[in-house]
Amino acid sequence: MDMLLDVQGVKNMARFISVCFLLVHISMIAIFWHCEVMPMVLFNIGSIVFYAVSFALIQRELLGLYTDLVYAEVVAHMTCAILLTGWDSDFQVTMVGMSSFAFFAEYLERYLDIKHAHALPLCIIGMFVYLASCSVSALRPAPYALPYAVSIFLRLAWGAIVFIVSAMVLQAFVREATRSEKALTMRLTHDKLTGLPNRYYVANYLEKLSKSGSLSKYWVALADIDDFKRVNDTYGHNCGDMVLETVAHLLQEYLGDAQVCRWGGEEFLAIGLIGDGMEAQRELLDRARQTVAGQSLWYEEHRIGVTITIGLAPYDEGYTTSEWINAADEKLYEGKKTGKNRVVM
Repeated sequence: MDMLLDVQGVKNMARFISVCFLLVHISMIAIFWHCEVMPMVLFNIGSIVFYAVSFALIQRELLGLYTDLVYAEVVAHMTCAILLTGWDSDFQVTMVGMSSFAFFAEYLERYLDIKHAHALPLCIIGMFVYLASCSVSALRPAPYALPYAVSIFLRLAWGAIVFIVSAMVLQAFVREATRSEKALTMRLTHDKLTGLPNRYYVANYLEKLSKSGSLSKYWVALADIDDFKRVNDTYGHNCGDMVLETVAHLLQEYLGDAQVCRWGGEEFLAIGLIGDGMEAQRELLDRARQTVAGQSLWYEEHRIGVTITIGLAPYDEGYTTSEWINAADEKLYEGKKTGKNRVVM
């Protein structure tokens, strides 16, 4: 599978986080300097040094270690701020945002199959540190008292920051999980080489038509590339892949609204509405057949002649979907026996 979010994308996200945290700690230095809480000024200087160094961890793709250390830095900062300035400045709410950050980081790192952080142990440690900080701050007064206006500002700031971080992380998780689910569904229901739907998709498609009671309005056709094994044996499988891709593209283009899929090997299945009658649909398929036969395919200076034989069958009351497809397959077999490169209905 092609990665929806590659390592470079995660590294860019980590760099953005480090830049944001650098700015937060620069602001904290200004606030604590103003309030004369010098131990926290020194702590924030250390935090700035850490986030500056964190860019090296990101560059070396040590993303699991980066997540662990960022989480530890935030927990340590929260603990020191609570013990030194008290509970009322709301430094503890940062743990909410960091929990969502840790789980999203683990999800991305697992997705990319790289050494990852373990969010649950981190959050359990964070919870115990949070409870211990709460207990200590309740039992003894903090050595530094922040001005009331500063405490109110910090409450508002941390509330806004945590809300924004949590919302961004959860939104990113929803987006990536949705994209991953769509990609997995696409891989499950579509052929990788041709991009066409596969048999699994067709089974679901026919089941929906059956439940709607509209099968009688449709036809089904099986198309098979003539002498495809000879192409593979003579020119190799890369040439065979080129032929398959070309035929898939032409069938999809010339059969209009019909649902075309790769049935397996060199076979393609198409399902379409009867519309103006079966003869009109036979002519449509015959034009597609002629288009394929008229193509000049070249592979390593060799001209490859390609034709297809098609078996066509309308739905007959009482058919199961398997019997319906078998009816088209029988017509295909008849076409192969009687000369190939034709449509048999």
